[in-house]
Amino acid sequence: MKHIIITTLLLLVAACSMASAQETYEMKYKGSVRTYYMFIPETVKAGAPLVVYAHGYGSQNLWREDLNEAAERHGFAVCYPKGSLDTKGKPGWFVDYPSQSNMDRHEEKFFAALSKEVCKRFRLSRENVFLTGMSNGGDLCYQIIYTKPDLFKAYASVAGLTFEYAYKNKLTKPVSLLEIHGNDDHTSMWTGDHENTGGWGPYIPVPLAVAAIAANNRCTTMSTSSMPSKADPDRSINITTYGGSQSGKDVVLYEVEGGKHSWHDKDVDTGEIIISFFSRFVE
Repeated sequence: MKHIIITTLLLLVAACSMASAQETYEMKYKGSVRTYYMFIPETVKAGAPLVVYAHGYGSQNLWREDLNEAAERHGFAVCYPKGSLDTKGKPGWFVDYPSQSNMDRHEEKFFAALSKEVCKRFRLSRENVFLTGMSNGGDLCYQIIYTKPDLFKAYASVAGLTFEYAYKNKLTKPVSLLEIHGNDDHTSMWTGDHENTGGWGPYIPVPLAVAAIAANNRCTTMSTSSMPSKADPDRSINITTYGGSQSGKDVVLYEVEGGKHSWHDKDVDTGEIIISFFSRFVE
């Protein structure tokens, strides 16, 4: 019993230490004040890599504990910016949803300014900055890949989409991309939504969106593997990896069988998968 009590107290102390690492900051941008949160583990040193997390549409979940825990293990800092409000008063990132007509169309400029501000303020690496996001934040990953691909060292989207208007543009540079997506996602549909039945705008199938980036990278190999879901061993996680490009930019797709619209941390170790992927590209 004494051992159990001591162990529980240690876990509570560790949890409090993790929570206390969250700090709120403000940044002036184009005449407005933007808010962001920082997770900086005590073990992080000057010149450490940075992950920027873009939240989902209308989401108040600006803090991913599993992402923070993985960042701490691998020596990353994490920045959580808050999106702008659309015509419905919901925060998000401009990817041309119908409700986003009032928003700044050039999110890449905001994220360039944010990265510069955060890296300077916290003495982090300007060369090793990565972008990840969920849903609308995942959509943003693809948006920036098509508009300013070299803004981030690599990208990791969870339940993200490539809209048809973006897909019609030409990819200009190879990028490293990770996508984690459920094939039973009714919000960001695996098979795409050419008819715009969901109301977000027409978008292409997820496998095609990922394969298009792999093709632009001039990947020459494709390998597949699978593992069981943590939540249900009868459901599989199918992993497709595109490699062999001269640039060394790999593309990886995690297909969660039966997966709904989520961060998928109940099925896989999402935070660890993302940070481990990013770690491959740190210089």
